[in-house]
Amino acid sequence: MPVPPAADVAAHVDDSAFWSEHFRRNRADRLKIPMHGAPALTPTQRECVAVSIAEFELGESSEGKHLLGYARQYAQRTGDEEYARAMAFFIAEENEHARYLRRVMELERMPRVSRTAADSVFRHARKLGGLELSVMVLVTAEIIAQVYYRGLRDATASPALRAVCRRILRDEAHHIRFQCERLAMIRRQRSALTRWRRLRAHETMMLAAIVVVWRNHGPALRLGGFTFTRFRRQVWVKFRRAMAIADPTGYEWPVPALASVS
Repeated sequence: MPVPPAADVAAHVDDSAFWSEHFRRNRADRLKIPMHGAPALTPTQRECVAVSIAEFELGESSEGKHLLGYARQYAQRTGDEEYARAMAFFIAEENEHARYLRRVMELERMPRVSRTAADSVFRHARKLGGLELSVMVLVTAEIIAQVYYRGLRDATASPALRAVCRRILRDEAHHIRFQCERLAMIRRQRSALTRWRRLRAHETMMLAAIVVVWRNHGPALRLGGFTFTRFRRQVWVKFRRAMAIADPTGYEWPVPALASVS
């Protein structure tokens, strides 16, 4: 899979202080979910989306303890102390998404879940191999989410659900850039062969995620106008764009380099 040319991304990565400030500003701009005049979901719509929303709510609610621990270790090694703070803000924003979804679930009387097989796999994968692998797993989930929430937004006429999906879609675009820029920093000092192997591994991870998510959330996605082919195609386009951001050869790096071993 060819990665798009470097011209598709900015000439520099934003530092951790930029991202901390971005997440601080976003935190002050909380979504006001429409509460009045919202039509209830039809029984068919509720059947298609209830379990699906519950699983995504569970994923968004992760405390991210291992991820934050890896970020702190990285910050200590590199001297980039602000990175740990930026990651903490990022995790808090993900948890805010979970609260938005729970509010919709309360409005529509949808049950919550405490555990699913897919969520357990994602959480376990984030603990296996340090910061780089954790960020790869996160990027995979966030790219899937970009397409999923677009389908969920279009699946019903609920003002509350549509508002939540629009907000999450806006935030996820920044999340992917934040995480992929860090991958570029980490991979800057990797060999070309190692970077190629990481990309192949990430492709495999993404392909597996596409199949699992469609199997688990196909009814909700179909309600939003997706076929499997369209879902796979849109996810892959977003993945290629994300990998362009994560490619360290596309940037003008300052000297000396910031140490970035995961």
